[in-house]
Amino acid sequence: MRLKKVSFLVLFLLYVPSIAVERTKYIMGTYISVNVPDGYSIFIKPSFDIFKQIEKKFSKYRPDSYLYKLNKNKKAKLDKEFLNLLKVSLDIYKKTYGYFDITLGNITKKYGSFYKSIKIDKKQSSSGIENIVIKNSYIYLKNDISLDFGGIGKGYAVDKVSNFLDKKRVKNYIIKASGDIRCADICSICIKNPFGEGVVACFKTKNKNTSISTSGNYERYIKNKDNNHLINPKNKESQKTFASITILGIKNNTYLDAYATAVSVMPEKKAIKFLEKNKIPYIIIKNNREVLKSNNLKDYITGFQWTGF
Repeated sequence: MRLKKVSFLVLFLLYVPSIAVERTKYIMGTYISVNVPDGYSIFIKPSFDIFKQIEKKFSKYRPDSYLYKLNKNKKAKLDKEFLNLLKVSLDIYKKTYGYFDITLGNITKKYGSFYKSIKIDKKQSSSGIENIVIKNSYIYLKNDISLDFGGIGKGYAVDKVSNFLDKKRVKNYIIKASGDIRCADICSICIKNPFGEGVVACFKTKNKNTSISTSGNYERYIKNKDNNHLINPKNKESQKTFASITILGIKNNTYLDAYATAVSVMPEKKAIKFLEKNKIPYIIIKNNREVLKSNNLKDYITGFQWTGF
């Protein structure tokens, strides 16, 4: 088995404050960076601690995590933060017509590096939100389902760190968690080429507190990109339409992270309809190298430059 994993940011951040402190750590299975103005470096460690706390709660790979134990035992006493993100995830499930589904853990876990086989029995891989039962302060997973918060966890963590830095009155910070970025002020962004090295597009954000999320089929896959980690919950197969999807918003990485995951596995027409209906600006690169951009993108970015594949 050859498991492809990125070791770089899906979005390249070009602009950083002229006088700033940035630290990077490997947390939640990716590289996390926190950039703050000089004089505020005391808040970098607590920011990383927030990422670590979320990893310990929502990692499906760490044996000491709440989620790992729940998936293994199919029962756990309810945790307040876990219940909060669970409710958000179920809300997004409804908003995305069921295309954002955290109950696909039995399939998505096979894209973890510890798996030695690519065999995925889709018919026997149980899923379905109806199998999540909450009763008497406990959560139960029925019919052997497993949960996976990988499509929302990093965005949720970015929001929590952003809220922390806001409370500490930190200005002009930047939080990067692979394809999930929060720019407290204006910053310049480049989108990685999903078909090779380098970048394909660059732009500058227009608004403060811009949230950005990118999802791509080149992030994790087994043997080839047709067997990528983005699973369509309707047929339990890897998506084969989009190479890269970048969406933007204001101060809301949690929902953007999940929306990017959901849109990535939708049929093209449904994906565009969903984004347009919810007024979410987007830059989509299809597997056939066609590029789609929303009309409202101009409200969020400026100086868009297409450099090509």
